[in-house]
Amino acid sequence: MIIRQAMLLAVGCIGMALYASGQVPDSAQRTVPMAYELYSWQENGGWNFSVVPSPSGVNVPAEEVFNKKFLLSGVKDLRRKLSTLPEGATIFWPVRISGADQDAKGSQRLRYPSSETVEAIRKYAEARKIKVEMLSAQQ
Repeated sequence: MIIRQAMLLAVGCIGMALYASGQVPDSAQRTVPMAYELYSWQENGGWNFSVVPSPSGVNVPAEEVFNKKFLLSGVKDLRRKLSTLPEGATIFWPVRISGADQDAKGSQRLRYPSSETVEAIRKYAEARKIKVEMLSAQQ
């Protein structure tokens, strides 16, 4: 019984030592923040938003921008979504769909809400350590 306990203790110590030796310092664990695209358009007197992952810069097709699974109705839904994004994320907020999809159905509706609403959204994101980059001369 004593030998068994000693062996379990030894195996546990070896396991902990191996685990500790494989740890990477904090500075090496940091990765490039995730990127997202935020689109906004007005419909029936209210604002709709769409937040979609953007793994390699601004390149989300129109089908995703206007996909109902990404649709956020109003600033309250947008804030809820922003609260789920990781710290250090970057949100690109264009008012145009880039590339060949510029003429895609619905893309001409994209625009920014009022400057007060934009600023409130930016402050909310920044309080959560999320960077917002506006991609238009409009704001």
